[in-house]
Amino acid sequence: MTNFNIEVQKCVEILNNGGIILYPTDTIYGIGSDSHNNEAIDRINKLKGSDSKKPLIHLMNSLEMVERYVKKIPDFAKEYLNDKRPTTVIFSNLNKEKLDYETLGIRIPKNNFCLEIIKKLNRPITSTSANITGSTFPIKNTDIDKNIIDGVDYYVESIRSDKQIPSKIIKVLNENNFEIIRS
Repeated sequence: MTNFNIEVQKCVEILNNGGIILYPTDTIYGIGSDSHNNEAIDRINKLKGSDSKKPLIHLMNSLEMVERYVKKIPDFAKEYLNDKRPTTVIFSNLNKEKLDYETLGIRIPKNNFCLEIIKKLNRPITSTSANITGSTFPIKNTDIDKNIIDGVDYYVESIRSDKQIPSKIIKVLNENNFEIIRS
């Protein structure tokens, strides 16, 4: 088994057992959990010092998965989700039986590591930047705060993040319009 497969397997095992991981994404290092595990999400918010009412980004592996959580995806949002540049799209027209949020940021990552974890977990994973709220994003893994590293159940050190910059963020306003939150 390759190192890639071993790391994916270990992450899926930790996530299935309610743990949180520090992992490379298609942007910067992220802290994540099974998106359906509220206790793990609470742990992430406490670790970062984040507002627990603000939902974490959900990484999904396909438009089909996004359609399970969002009632209708405008065409422009589909383009952004599939764009080469990592873009998080914030939706408010959520399937309430699936989620208990008013809005939700969703991204389809552009790296195989995240996609493989999601595929094997068979549900979205959460993602938030691997920094204490209010501090700068870690550009490389050596910039990650020791408290973050010590606070997770598993740290993927052998695989690096792809771009080391945060994703673009847009918010869907209606079927035809959106707002750029972060470019």
